[in-house]
Amino acid sequence: MAATRRRGARAEETRPPSSTGFDYRDGDDTVEDLRSIPVYKSLSTLRLSSKFSDMTIRCGGREFKAHRAIVCTQSSFFEVAFSGEFKEAASQVIDPPEDDPDVLDRFLEFLYTGTYSQGTRYPINTPSTVAMMSTEAIQKSLKRPPGVICQDKTSEYAESQTASGDEEEAEEEFEEDPDFPQDPEDPEDPEYWPPNRDRKEPNEEYNEFGGDDASVEKDDNEDKYQVQNEQLEFNHGSSAVKSTEEIIRERKRVLRKLAKERNDLFMPLRIYVMADKYDVPLLRLLARDRFYRAAELLWEDAECFPDVVDELYRLTPETDTAMREIVCRLVGNRVNESPIRDKMRAVMREHGDFTVGVMEYMLHFNKNW
Repeated sequence: MAATRRRGARAEETRPPSSTGFDYRDGDDTVEDLRSIPVYKSLSTLRLSSKFSDMTIRCGGREFKAHRAIVCTQSSFFEVAFSGEFKEAASQVIDPPEDDPDVLDRFLEFLYTGTYSQGTRYPINTPSTVAMMSTEAIQKSLKRPPGVICQDKTSEYAESQTASGDEEEAEEEFEEDPDFPQDPEDPEDPEYWPPNRDRKEPNEEYNEFGGDDASVEKDDNEDKYQVQNEQLEFNHGSSAVKSTEEIIRERKRVLRKLAKERNDLFMPLRIYVMADKYDVPLLRLLARDRFYRAAELLWEDAECFPDVVDELYRLTPETDTAMREIVCRLVGNRVNESPIRDKMRAVMREHGDFTVGVMEYMLHFNKNW
């Protein structure tokens, strides 16, 4: 019993702060029983129907019928609004005038399905890997900024291991899975969460490459996610063995194509902000990972990227370093180049914190490379 209390206390201590400063967070505001795929598939049918709905969200001229048992159990904001002495509890209607209805639609989609669509063919009713993660793993991941995928830079994991004298082991781990730095913590630490080497987030972006056809397929009994029009020239059964660099290069090429099809850096950012506002850590992590993935692949070519950075810094607080460091690291690695400086000059003048972050990463990269 005492051990359980200690674990609960540790989870509370590691809970990341809310960007909005709301004080409704507590240690019991998460739901453990909405993680199985069959449950999500059942819930998804309710999202498309007003059957049994007992709450309404009015936003941007649209009405969203929802279910308190689903929404309020995953969002402490809505739990307080619909169970206290507020007018929403009596009317069962809430009207957040500042919210974007398209973003709210994706927000609700996640609560019912464990994922949200991104503007491409996507297998509905298949929850994201994030939706299956433990509460402790979610909180730890939210506190750590995702590493920038780039072969000419070492991962944060490799750096931390090198600092402790395990350079060879760090190098090996980084080469095994360059997309996600492994957890550098000591397994003997009671707060340690073992790295999930099967975690591939978002699911549709990490399909195994195989076969001679021009597609990347998600192996699912009901749905197939495919990216067409490019020969990968990669076959697990082929006698030709490709180098790690070639495999990573091919993988990134397909991911870049996928990101261009979605063509939206703003949506995951806005979903992230809404997930933080309404206190849904699972969605917050999923949106952050997808924002990072899209930004890493598209930021150099996207004309809107300075506007994305501007919105990020306007809508997130100084304490949200994990999200802000994504753009700082990307730009900091290339700010020595004149076209990059020209592109980012206006937003760097507007946001001093962004400029400082970029300069810190520039010095870091120059020092190590």
